[in-house]
Amino acid sequence: MPGAIAGMEVTARILTLTREKSSDNFARELCGALAQFESGAQVSKVSLATDFSAARINGLPVDSSPTSVSNLLSEVGIECTPDCVRIPRQNGTLHISADVKLEDPAFAKLLCTKLNVKSNLGAKFLQLEAVKIPAGIHSSPNVRRVECKKVQCSWYKPSRTAWLNFGNGEIAKRVFDKFSLHVYRILGLTVHCNSPTKGGGGRRDPHAWTLMLTDLPTNTTEKDIRSAVSSPHDSPRNVELGEPSYEADGELASATVLSLLSQAGPIEWSQANTELEGKRAKAIARFYEESDAREAARSFHDKPLPFCKSMKLTAQLVSTAKFKLATNIFGAVQSRIRAANQTWKKQHLSFKIYPSAGLGQQYRVLKIEGQIAKDVASAKETMDKILDGIIVMGHGEVLWTPSLNNNGDTFHKLKKIQQDHGVVIVRNRRKSELKLYGSPEKCSGAESVIANMISAESSTVHIISLKPEEFQWACIGGFKMIATALGENHATFDIVSTPKRILIGGSDKEYEIALKIIRKRELIPQAKSAAVEEDCSVCWTQAENPVSTRCNHVYCIECFESLCTAAGSGEKDFSTRCYGDMGKCQVVFDLEELQENLSSKAFEDILEASFASHIQRHPQTYRYCPKPDCGMIYRTTNKMTFNTCAKCLTVTCTSCHNPHEGKTCAEYKDEASGGYAALEKLKKKLGIKDCPKWAAEHIFAG
Repeated sequence: MPGAIAGMEVTARILTLTREKSSDNFARELCGALAQFESGAQVSKVSLATDFSAARINGLPVDSSPTSVSNLLSEVGIECTPDCVRIPRQNGTLHISADVKLEDPAFAKLLCTKLNVKSNLGAKFLQLEAVKIPAGIHSSPNVRRVECKKVQCSWYKPSRTAWLNFGNGEIAKRVFDKFSLHVYRILGLTVHCNSPTKGGGGRRDPHAWTLMLTDLPTNTTEKDIRSAVSSPHDSPRNVELGEPSYEADGELASATVLSLLSQAGPIEWSQANTELEGKRAKAIARFYEESDAREAARSFHDKPLPFCKSMKLTAQLVSTAKFKLATNIFGAVQSRIRAANQTWKKQHLSFKIYPSAGLGQQYRVLKIEGQIAKDVASAKETMDKILDGIIVMGHGEVLWTPSLNNNGDTFHKLKKIQQDHGVVIVRNRRKSELKLYGSPEKCSGAESVIANMISAESSTVHIISLKPEEFQWACIGGFKMIATALGENHATFDIVSTPKRILIGGSDKEYEIALKIIRKRELIPQAKSAAVEEDCSVCWTQAENPVSTRCNHVYCIECFESLCTAAGSGEKDFSTRCYGDMGKCQVVFDLEELQENLSSKAFEDILEASFASHIQRHPQTYRYCPKPDCGMIYRTTNKMTFNTCAKCLTVTCTSCHNPHEGKTCAEYKDEASGGYAALEKLKKKLGIKDCPKWAAEHIFAG
């Protein structure tokens, strides 16, 4: 089966997350930059490709290592850690090369200058030469893209060959048929049996007819073979066993293969299994860098095994796409996913479903893998469309009503529509939109009912902004007074916004009742907190699909996502914090907790929102490319330099942020303001022409 991944099923199956869980360094490639995130989803560092420089050192001894190269550079006054040094695999050379990359734009030029000026260096540096090479930014894990860091290997297990001799062709043919039909098995395994061959002896020669059995386990004995050929009429007259194809046992063979792969670069984790049924042993390794994984697959595929030169190793690069989604959404769309998987099977893609994840088991993890990256990317696009859901529309517009901002009657009607139509409806109060998940037919029916419900909806949401003293009153029982007076689900307590708010869904009369209660601000004796343990820390109603934080506070999953996404909407820097204990908790959520409690899409959305907020808050440091819809960023400078966008190739001045290649900032400003046109008009009037040689104005007599 060409292109199939050895040892991986192409059908969907339920698996247990084991050693394949890879570490996340929480660095993301966004807008042409490498952004590093820390607790609270804050941006701790932004690096651009122009911040790095790299050089290749040629002529190094063949036994050089990253540590020895690092020590060598320190001798010429350049400090770098071994992890900045990469030594590509090189065969059959007297000297090797090493690539060194530092986050220092001047590093490569400095290194080349020092190594290429031999007069000041010792004898061991004489054969060295340094040249500048392109320096990109490091690849990083990102759920938005297909990852290619895994290499899948397989090789033949050690085996033996056996020759069975028979006195006549009829018996040999009968035994051959039984092995071919799997009637006869060796140690319970099916084996390959070659067609019977006739020897040169006479009729009474016991070696006249021979069957050859191949790929037998190395522990096969003559007794095992005779036991397998169970019929006394089929018993061979002679059995001869060959030597094992190689002596290395499964553990040693696996260690040798993984050691071979590590020559391409550091391996994050690896796994080998030589005990699986079948003729081939299998191993898988995940590299830290995609370039190393590609190098391993390129260098070692179809190469002889170190422990058996007559056999070759199969090494294939594996592309991976992962998805983490809410369990209820998975239940609604799994029929669409399984239908799509029928296409993926034909492309020899592996689709796996992992058990529920998260403290409340509110998520499922899905994974698509394959050896052809474009097929995995296509499958990812299909999955993304399924998981994006269907936005509820009506007459070409997004359908929404303000009453959906709280958990009132309209929200409960929405829940009933969800139950009646067998779909999942996700409410996004930040974007004022509803999304449907389910089969197209069910979603279409639900959308029609929702449209009718919203068109008939007449209630509005009244917003009451709270002063500090009113907020404190609401926290110690005032909000509960309002909720009791108006009835269930008419009031929502918003403690995330600034200022804090109470939302009233209903008529003007209900709004006036709430205002009257707030103005009176009666205190409830002995009331300490209006919240109970089951209440969401944001909306102060019973938490729906609850998420429990490590600081022991509870949120609706929808409120938790909205809270995290809105972390940069205030005046302070982006930071996701807990709003438990009436907003007093303020514990900063670390990235591991956010990743655990959010879907993969929501987590990446929050990181992107944090990055966008960081860029917006630092216009003196970063700017976006001026071309519409490009989205790449560059670093600003005080002096005039030009940045060529890596995506759209737009050339922009990093000082005045205008496209004026070939002109100074002053010249561009003058031209843009009309001064240039006025000068040209005056020159024409006075008969002034530009000198073609000196590009200066001279007056020529006319």
